[in-house]
Amino acid sequence: MRRFAVALAFVIALAAVTAGSGASRTSKSAFEVLVEPTTSAASNGVTLETELEGEFKTASGSGSYSVMAGTTAVDSGTFSLTRLVAFQFYGCGQVDTPDGPMTLPPELCGGRALFAFHAISSTGEQTNGLYEVNCQIHDPGGQAPPGTSEGIKANARGVNFNKHVTGDNLLVMLP
Repeated sequence: MRRFAVALAFVIALAAVTAGSGASRTSKSAFEVLVEPTTSAASNGVTLETELEGEFKTASGSGSYSVMAGTTAVDSGTFSLTRLVAFQFYGCGQVDTPDGPMTLPPELCGGRALFAFHAISSTGEQTNGLYEVNCQIHDPGGQAPPGTSEGIKANARGVNFNKHVTGDNLLVMLP
């Protein structure tokens, strides 16, 4: 019951943040989602390394994960997306770099996608949780919502990996 309450609180908080952003809009398109090896950290210092390839208008896809305590893997396995919980669309065609804005092909898009997932560890333990992908691409002349950053966040088994450490994500609009 505690895990359900934590997951529900996370979804409600995310919905409140998503609803309050003026730089977002909705999209009726389907997207391919690509997450290169990405690291997120929990408040206790444990990190989560994931990668994912999938597609969503609803949700499908799978990936792998490793939970690390320093350089020691304490858990690893695979996960699959089970449904799309929420999507905040940032737009397509431009990303900000340290050297200034870079124009991208129009099918390369950004946004924040929140998925439910089912994971199976290498020991056979199964769990469900939430997986958020954030890609900073946006419309030309615009920007991704303030306070967002490239990376993933995940919440499972009461551990909230909510700090982006590294990330390189991409949403590709499908025809």
